[in-house]
Amino acid sequence: MKNRLLLSAAFSGLALAAFAQTETTTAAPMADMDAATFVTMAASGNMYEIQSSELATTKSSDPELLEFAAQMIADHTKAGEELAAAAADVPPPAAMDPKHAEMVAQLEAADAASFDQLYIEQQIAAHVETEALLASFAGNGDDEALKAFATKTLPVVQMHGDHIERMAAE
Repeated sequence: MKNRLLLSAAFSGLALAAFAQTETTTAAPMADMDAATFVTMAASGNMYEIQSSELATTKSSDPELLEFAAQMIADHTKAGEELAAAAADVPPPAAMDPKHAEMVAQLEAADAASFDQLYIEQQIAAHVETEALLASFAGNGDDEALKAFATKTLPVVQMHGDHIERMAAE
């Protein structure tokens, strides 16, 4: 189990570094993110959470992971509805960005023996990314309704991140 934690920690660090590099090279810096960019990124991440967790409910047999996946589906469905309401003037994208779509494709292709570990690794990285996105927009966003959404949603995402990291440590 220690190997699982080390792998997950390493993956999280790499994912965060890659996310930080992407943010500085291909998108507006987090501090200067506009509402449309925030909505696009948050909606894509939310769609990833739901779709990846739906896959987990069909591909995993681990009771704790199944419980976590069900919670992700419920919480992120609610968050998607709240994001859409807060973003009244900014329509969310119809589909995930290519990065999130590729992550789902990797999960779809994973065999039963490797699915759980891959799902956990992806969830850790996705929650680190989403925490950074929400915290940044909550502090520096340009739309009050979306800032309120980010502020309200951040503790839930942090709770998810803590939960999946505890699972990785087991």
